[in-house]
Amino acid sequence: MSKCGGKFQPYVLCEQDSGLPARFVGEQDIFSWSAADEFHFETEGDGLCDEELDLRSRMSGRSVHRGRRVRLTSHRLVWHAEAAENSWLAVHLDHVEAAEPWGGMLRTKRCLLKLQSGRSVFIRCSVESQTDDVLVRIQSSVSSGSWRTGSYEVAAVGGLQRILDNRSSKQQATGEALDVAFADLESLRRHVTEATAAARQVMSSLARQGGSGYGAEGGASNPAAGSEVGKLLEDFGLLQADGTPISTAGGQSQADVVADVSKVCVAALEKKGGLGMLLAHDVFCLVNRARGTALVSPDEVMRALRSCASSGGPLRLRSLGSNGAFAVSLARTTDSELDSRLLKMAEAAPLSAFRLSTELQITAAEARYLLQDAEGRAIVVRDDAPECVYFYRNFFDDF
Repeated sequence: MSKCGGKFQPYVLCEQDSGLPARFVGEQDIFSWSAADEFHFETEGDGLCDEELDLRSRMSGRSVHRGRRVRLTSHRLVWHAEAAENSWLAVHLDHVEAAEPWGGMLRTKRCLLKLQSGRSVFIRCSVESQTDDVLVRIQSSVSSGSWRTGSYEVAAVGGLQRILDNRSSKQQATGEALDVAFADLESLRRHVTEATAAARQVMSSLARQGGSGYGAEGGASNPAAGSEVGKLLEDFGLLQADGTPISTAGGQSQADVVADVSKVCVAALEKKGGLGMLLAHDVFCLVNRARGTALVSPDEVMRALRSCASSGGPLRLRSLGSNGAFAVSLARTTDSELDSRLLKMAEAAPLSAFRLSTELQITAAEARYLLQDAEGRAIVVRDDAPECVYFYRNFFDDF
């Protein structure tokens, strides 16, 4: 049966079966709150306490821990507590002497459970109406005394019924765990969106404080250009060529996605000096970073790129190499401009993917594709040296 562990008093540590509290004889479920709802359980003096809630607990003189997957049965109020080594804890209803409201007005409302041992348990919910609901349901269950028709001994179940009960328990535990996980994910998405917006707001504020704003050389005239926030946003591809933050619509319509893809690609390519290019998978990453949590799929990004690369569009989409990798560049750039730049670099010294990536501030993969593309146009020729692959100007055209 359940037992009171010294470090968990006045709560009762539940015996588990298939990841859920083992049922008592005659125990019936009365009500289950949403698995993601967070309850705070408080008791006077030293006791079970979450680390992040410890300071608040010391100030209030209570030990506080959080519980989720809270449910009320005919025998007990039970919840899952991470602070209790990811165990299930409970308050047995036959131990409850009275359930009363506590606080209100200047203090957050709580449900107060007075136990026969003389200890008290305070239950606080995130919403006051939910606290009222908990109180009413516990009062009703205590008054009905339904546990008297059963016992606090774990029910012995065998045979086919036990197999069915185990399967049901596992499905329930999995469902509740997913509910909590999705709630945490939604909270994470919300906080990421807020953090991104806050970072952009900080950058805008710093830009205004800088007077004339960002200079033509990528923000050298603005003191915020070298700030940690600016560096962070730049590393994540969230700054335009002039150093100002990229602002995206974040909508889900195709027009919104096309607008965001166009804005992000143009900003990234302008920072590369106009002659660079972006591989399609890099575009996918940059667009989703800029949009925060309004993520788009690779198919949506490719459709947007093809739309941006249509006649009169700002981008140019092409296939590179024998494996058909897609890359995008600015529509106003031409192969002749890039060829002229490559020839000047090749005349100074043999070209390698590493050297080209360093001088053009592009990735090694992008540099390799650029060189292979130029080789296909007979602008440069390769030399497969033991230590590296070098590219030289194609002197055969001189004859």
